[in-house]
Amino acid sequence: MRAFCLLLVLINALYFIWSQVIDVQVSSLDRVPIRMAAPPPRIVLAKEAQSGVTAEPEPEEEDEVVADVREVVPPQVAPLESPGAAQPAAPSTAARQDALTCTSVGPFADLGQASQAQATLRTLGFQPRQRVEQGELWTGYWVSVRDFPTREAAEAALVKLNNNGITDVYLMPGTDPPNVLSLGVFSDYQRAQRRAEEVRSIGLSPQISDRKRAGSVFWLDVDLKEPGETIDTSLFQVGQSRILRLELRGCPQTG
Repeated sequence: MRAFCLLLVLINALYFIWSQVIDVQVSSLDRVPIRMAAPPPRIVLAKEAQSGVTAEPEPEEEDEVVADVREVVPPQVAPLESPGAAQPAAPSTAARQDALTCTSVGPFADLGQASQAQATLRTLGFQPRQRVEQGELWTGYWVSVRDFPTREAAEAALVKLNNNGITDVYLMPGTDPPNVLSLGVFSDYQRAQRRAEEVRSIGLSPQISDRKRAGSVFWLDVDLKEPGETIDTSLFQVGQSRILRLELRGCPQTG
């Protein structure tokens, strides 16, 4: 009898659990509505935005934000010139090259220097042509003193220089400006500077300038192997008879 009572109690407990937990009836009003996923916003082309075509309407309960559509501006491209448009005339290639096909090397002080340079150019494959003309030839760096107000002042400076061991100096006649003391012409600039320092140390104000002489000078006209080619004038600066102040210029026009 006791076992039967325990069985009834167990059955009632199981029924209570089943009715309260498993078999639960939910009212339709208590249920949470299932939210449908909203479709993504439709992409609007710039062409459609300009023509007034709009995207399809979205559901009212969803607030979608669509980015502004901006007009795409193509880059500005300059129009092509018409075939008949006038073009600026380019300088002739032949004219440019003709001015660079011949160069003159010089000036040379005498025939011996010119002949030596001519032989050097022939060893390099050139065929130089020698010519002579009247011109100016650089002879060196001239050291002089020119700030004397009178001839007497220049003569007193000459005596002062001699007393200080500078004897290769003389008073130049007929110069403009007058009363000029010449203290030598030097082929090397460093030697000219040393002489100027010696004169400056005894209270005078020397000047260094280029010394030139007028007369006959020699030039070598050289036909170049290629237009625009240059000749290195240092090739002629050799030996004790060093040739200075050479230059390159265009060959004279012959007609």
